[in-house]
Parts: sequence; structure tokens; C-alpha cells
Amino acid sequence: MKLSLDNICAMKKRTPSIDRPQQIVAAALELLDGTPLESVSTRMIARQLGISQPALFRHFRSRDELMLAVVDSTRDRLGAVAAAIIDGHQSPASQLDALTAGLLAYVEQNPGLPRLLFSLPEPGKVATALRQLVAMQVSLVAELVRQGQRQGAFDRHVDSQQAGRAFVALIQGLVLQWQSSGGRTPLVDQAGPLMALWLDGVRATGSQPVAAGQGEPGEEGIVELDVRPILADGEDPLSQILAGVAAAGPRGIVILTVPFRPEPLLALLGAQGHVVSDRQIDQETWSVEISVNGGQIEDLRQLEAPEPLERVLHVTATLPAGEVYIARLPRYPRLLIQHLDGRGLLWAVHDEPDGTALLRVKKPR
Repeated sequence: MKLSLDNICAMKKRTPSIDRPQQIVAAALELLDGTPLESVSTRMIARQLGISQPALFRHFRSRDELMLAVVDSTRDRLGAVAAAIIDGHQSPASQLDALTAGLLAYVEQNPGLPRLLFSLPEPGKVATALRQLVAMQVSLVAELVRQGQRQGAFDRHVDSQQAGRAFVALIQGLVLQWQSSGGRTPLVDQAGPLMALWLDGVRATGSQPVAAGQGEPGEEGIVELDVRPILADGEDPLSQILAGVAAAGPRGIVILTVPFRPEPLLALLGAQGHVVSDRQIDQETWSVEISVNGGQIEDLRQLEAPEPLERVLHVTATLPAGEVYIARLPRYPRLLIQHLDGRGLLWAVHDEPDGTALLRVKKPR
């Protein structure tokens, strides 16, 4: 065919826009439907897509890197399912009911997933990521159980962590039975009886709500928590994050450093009344800011010196006892801190990577 401007444009129009790494991940998950994890090779995946192995290795340097991407993609997709359920249902019982149906529906739509989740890979990053994925599910259910206990819906004597493990184990057992039977019965149809069985074990029978705690804790104001080492060990950091929220105190700030966007966590904390924002720092790092119990943060970063100092001193001069003022500043407020100390105010500062700062000031009771 003779090339011309017209037929080159036509060829471009016929060429679909593709995300090759996502296609490779999807092909690997599809192959897992009928092939054990240890038998899935890069050659098989390349053949499935009709590309060469060198073309595959342009996106993933090794099989382990590819399988890690499959686990990461699964975590993100399951996280999105969980986040939507938490946002769309009010009570812990209804959230857990919907979570059961949502997880089973996702497995049924992706039948290769059980081989991935229930595999026993060699020790390494893939095995750690799989342990982390299961730990995240357990921690999410455990926190929903604790919420139900605080509301009096679930038995306060039930160990929430054990209840979370039992919930995940029931789903795993049901999926294994469904898989061994050839998937003849729709998984979603079995969600109701499964949930009823689990709820019988945790439902309250005349118990009282668990107290959320009395009085003011020893507040840190701003808590910085890097959960990447916890995740690298295959554990879920939810309990440490919630401890950080408690330590920060009312109108406190928790700054998390995480290796990915934690959608279920964002939804869970938002449902508890906290204001949560996130931003990507680089390809492997996200920062999540949790404003405990919400509240306004005044942005003073665009003001010229000494206006930020003057504004903070003006507002905090009339701050009622026990109240909090939070502001974003153009830089670390060394001079301002001396004034705050002189007025007997409690303060905490977080240095942002871009050189700005987050300041929390509280007038003691």
C-alpha cells in the first residue's frame, strides 16, 4: 500500500488506545482460572496476548514483578469495591452484608482470583503482598465489628480481630467449595446464608454499647506515621492508624505515608466523621492527611511575611479554652512558636516536603 497522509491518518484511527501493562496483568489473571500460579509463565502470558516475551519484558522485568503487579491490581480493585460499600451503607451490619456479596461477586467475575489468593508462593515480595492483602481484609472487618460494638449492635464480648479472621475464613472456605464444584452454583446466591451464620456469632443479645472513652487523652496534636515498613512485613497497619487518630486528639491531624492509595481506609475514616485527603508524592509513595473530627484548616501559604504570623496570633488571642486552630503556613514558623509558648498555648507543627508547614494550636482548658 502506498503511504499518504490520508491513509496514515486512517491507520492511526484504526489503532486502539491500549494500556499494555494492564492488558498483561488481566491476561495473567485470566490464565490463573485454569492454571496453578506456579505454572503460569511469561511465555504463556505473552502467547495469550499475541505478543513476544521481549515485548512483555519491556513492561515487567521479571515474572515476580509481573505477579506483584497482579496482586497490586487486585488489592486496588477490591479496595474500590470495599470503599463503595462503606460509602453506600450506614450501619456496620449492612456494610458487612454488602461486603460479603461484593467480594463474592468480584470473585465470580474473576475466577482466576482464588488461585492467586490461596497460592503458596516462595518467600518474597509476592508472598508478602498476598499476606498483606488478607490482613487488610481482616482489619477492615475487625474495625466494622468494633463500630458495631460501640453502637450496641454486636456483642461487646466478641474479640473483633478473631471475628475478622472468622469472616475472611468463611468466605475463603465458600470460594474453595465453589471452585472445587466447578462453579455450578452462583457464589452471590450463597452470600445471605453465609452472612447469617457469621452474624449469629457476633450479634448483640442485650449487651450495652462499648464506651468510646472518657475525658481527653494526652493529645499529640499532629501524628506522623509511616506505615510502609508494616506493610512490607505483610501486616495491615489499621490498628496503628486508629491509635494515631486517638493520639492526635479532637481536631488533631494524622499524616500517613503509604505506598499506594488506600481506598477502603479513606472511606472508613470518612464514615467516622474525619476529613481525609490524599496526594501522590511519587510512583511508590502517597501521603494521606486525616483531620480528626473534621473542622476548618485556614490556608495562609500565599501571604507575605509577617502576615501569617500576625493572623495566627490574632486568631489564637481569642481562642476559647479547649478549642483548636489549624493553619497551613508558607514555612516552618520558628518566630511564631516563641510567641505561642509565651502565651501558654499548645502547638504542633508538621514540615511538608515542599517546605511549607501545617500548624495546630490549642488553648488548654
